[in-house]
Amino acid sequence: MQSFDVVVIGGGPGGMTAAMTLNQLGKTVAIVQAEHDSIGGVCLNRGCMPTKSLLKAATAYRYAKQGDKYGLNLSAEKVDLQRLRTIVDTDLDALRGMIAGMMGQAQVEVFYGFGSFQSAHEVMISQADGSSQVIRGEQIVISTGSETVELPFAPFDGQHILSSDQMLQNTEIPEKLLIIGGGAIGCEFATLYHTFGSEVTVVEALPTLLPREDQEAGRALQQAFEAQNITVKTGVKVEQIKVEGGKVRVKFDGIDTAEVVDMVLIGVGRRPIIDNLNLDAAGVVIERGAVKVNSAMQTNVPHIYAVGDVSGGVMLAHAAEVAGQMLAKNMVEGTSVSLADGAIPRVAFSHPEVAGIGASKESDGIRSFTMSVVPNGRSVVDKVAPAFVKLFVEEESSVVAGGIIVGEAATEMIHELALAVENRLTLEQVGKTVHAHPTHSANVATAVHMFR
Repeated sequence: MQSFDVVVIGGGPGGMTAAMTLNQLGKTVAIVQAEHDSIGGVCLNRGCMPTKSLLKAATAYRYAKQGDKYGLNLSAEKVDLQRLRTIVDTDLDALRGMIAGMMGQAQVEVFYGFGSFQSAHEVMISQADGSSQVIRGEQIVISTGSETVELPFAPFDGQHILSSDQMLQNTEIPEKLLIIGGGAIGCEFATLYHTFGSEVTVVEALPTLLPREDQEAGRALQQAFEAQNITVKTGVKVEQIKVEGGKVRVKFDGIDTAEVVDMVLIGVGRRPIIDNLNLDAAGVVIERGAVKVNSAMQTNVPHIYAVGDVSGGVMLAHAAEVAGQMLAKNMVEGTSVSLADGAIPRVAFSHPEVAGIGASKESDGIRSFTMSVVPNGRSVVDKVAPAFVKLFVEEESSVVAGGIIVGEAATEMIHELALAVENRLTLEQVGKTVHAHPTHSANVATAVHMFR
């Protein structure tokens, strides 16, 4: 039986980063990665990267369709999703090659197969062909990620009712697409398929899109969507979904008329992957459907840790990546450092983009200031809508507590506010920063200077 200082179950952003950092700190490390994905997990194979590749294509297509407003004579032929998939696969292969090189340099041994506990120190690796082997770790990290949530009354069929994973494999542009869930995933796919020619409706049970964010920002995104002819229904719950005659009939709670569409995307959230890990064999405790950890990302079993989506909390790849670095140091140095949720940027790569950080609502000692239309020369020449910027500030100290941006390049601009939140910078300190002209980043400076 091969033995390692650390065995990491799951090679997504958290597990991969933890493994490489642990190796740098002098540990011998093995990763057990499920065979259906490469190292990089959902983010690389069925999440962040393929969606961004497709959204970049959508941006290029949108520019082509809107060539007139730039003074250009351009034509945009019908989108061939099969061809786009080929381009996306090329991008992903390049990324997989980069990661394989990094893992090789780090001298992390990779085992492909499904990892589960045989005991508190032993991990069984099961292959699809029925073979298996057992390896041992003095310490073990659980990093199995998350999976899409299925509605109990509407199981995925991969053709008419799809998960986000299945949607990424889709090669047909539906005439009518209904998206259930107005979070980041739903809004990104709404942008993608609307741009490619589908008639898109987004249904969200809560009062606004991106319901975990500031409601003003959610309404701003809804207005932008509706201006593009994307239909948005908020405060509406889905009661029934039925496939009939090749179409999907969707009935809403309290509404007599059903909606008939070609395809439904379910994007109502994700849940930790803990099934079949045989956690009982190791004595690991589960709480609210996730692996329970303390401030050091340590489970109730002292030598077993968990990082990323599997432990609940903020399910974002960049959060897991940074947490993986912190986890490695906790394991080696005995520290108890964890990632503060308020310092993690929250982003949606829709059109327009949305990005938030820190506080997302007023509370005792926190006040806000909104600029729903920020005057900006770059927006004019780029021919995009002006940005929406809302800042949250501690009343007594003027320390920036959070902010949210809706607009072009919001997912890039947010990092200035992230730096301010993480380092407790004041409005005055942020305002002293000289912003190049003309840039979208100047939207932040304008809002800071106008805060009152």
